[in-house]
Amino acid sequence: MESKSNIKAKASFYHNNKLKCHIKIKPIGFVNGIIHSELIEGMFYWFEDLRKPGQKERLFLVDIFDIKDYEEIVE
Repeated sequence: MESKSNIKAKASFYHNNKLKCHIKIKPIGFVNGIIHSELIEGMFYWFEDLRKPGQKERLFLVDIFDIKDYEEIVE
């Protein structure tokens, strides 16, 4: 499990570079998308899930297990 400081650093990287990312969330889920904000009030990020284009939702720091590069599946 990543430390919260590592999660914050990764989130800043993906946000600043406007990159798509794969985020593992607790307990066993994940989302793919774009982080649209820096950490707000030390609690959450505005995030756009690729399954819901144009809709931003809160993604809470305490729910994030890991962040890594998004890899599109090619069939």
